[in-house]
Amino acid sequence: MQEIIIIGIGQCGINLGLEFIKQLNYDHCLNNVQEISDYNRYKKKINVFYNENSKQQYIPRCLFLDLEPSSIDKLYQQKDVIIDPNCCFSMNCGSSNNFAIGKYTDGAELMDKCKHVLNKYFERSDNLQGIMMFFSTGGGSGSGIASNLIYYFREKDLTKIVHCNPVFPQGISHNSLEIYNTILIMHSMIETVDIVTLYDNVALQNMCNRNFLPSNYENYNKIIAESLIQTTASYRFPGFINGGMKKLSLNLIPFPRLHFLQSKYMIVNQMDWNMNDILKDQYKLCSSEDNLSNEYLSYQIQMRGNCFGMPESPTLLIKKENLYQFIGIDNHQRVHTNVQHRDHENIVGFLGNSIGFHKYIKKYLDDFSHMFRRKAFVYIYEYTGMDEMEFIEAESNLQDLSSEYRQYSQSYDDYDEEAEF
Repeated sequence: MQEIIIIGIGQCGINLGLEFIKQLNYDHCLNNVQEISDYNRYKKKINVFYNENSKQQYIPRCLFLDLEPSSIDKLYQQKDVIIDPNCCFSMNCGSSNNFAIGKYTDGAELMDKCKHVLNKYFERSDNLQGIMMFFSTGGGSGSGIASNLIYYFREKDLTKIVHCNPVFPQGISHNSLEIYNTILIMHSMIETVDIVTLYDNVALQNMCNRNFLPSNYENYNKIIAESLIQTTASYRFPGFINGGMKKLSLNLIPFPRLHFLQSKYMIVNQMDWNMNDILKDQYKLCSSEDNLSNEYLSYQIQMRGNCFGMPESPTLLIKKENLYQFIGIDNHQRVHTNVQHRDHENIVGFLGNSIGFHKYIKKYLDDFSHMFRRKAFVYIYEYTGMDEMEFIEAESNLQDLSSEYRQYSQSYDDYDEEAEF
């Protein structure tokens, strides 16, 4: 069995991690006391996210951290999810939206309290795959403590997969320090994280508006959790093509620093389906562009349901001749599980390593440069122990990442021009 630890950090991370656990409970038919209510449901791999106790209750393998006690207190008040209180830690202070407080001062003290829980998970796990972290890049607690945890796990065991699911503010900002916090945690994620699945408040807001849902954080969390339920379905249920965190990292990360993925999913109601229709023509799951390989270094299609049957030959999918030419490998992977979702018969998910990621981070780099050039608010970080050189290193690292993505994007453009000529 390959186990995974769920870690929620800060108010955003705790709420998102809790919603993910609720949907896991629903998908595995667990009732309010974490007991299986439907034994016809396949449960062989339920231990991926749960530990079974002597009462045959499945308790989620999780850890929740925050510098403010309010979010942790709400966890104890949950009536439909049982969370081990020994896995929840807080302090009677706040981060003041400051990355340095979350990493160097109060956040470092909180890390000392939770390390024994993490070590216990390591010792009790037969085959730990890695961790899934939830946090907001703009928050002081989320970004600062997440940076500490990332480095701790790297020192603990290099073979474990660190999968971060950060939420970026991108236009929905409540504090000027969010730009600094985002750049600083991005520096940690570039160097030491294996997989990063990106979520953006603006994109989530647009999705709610298109589906006539109220634009609030509760609905944002549900959308993200539903996406992750689809992504992890092949971890938790059987199928003729199974997946895991290590397989995901191996198949979708052609270059170690380029590990930032975009997630999408959709419900397929029709029986007479075609993969090209789902990807491009009718549903436009991944993009409205004509050529997948001009947009993605690699991508994975995640099928869940009974209507898909055996997978098609890869030659029937969209050809990526320029990617074969440039990288020398097929950048397409698929996973499948035939255990249906309780509410939907067939679901198709998509994870893509987008070449256009450099356009996204350019906005953050521009905002960061405007502020840092004038040393705006830098003294707040220096007062809590940070050095100005950390800002410079983080900016330089992000610029290098942007250049790497842009390099492959330009290479594809050049190849297309040569082909047309």
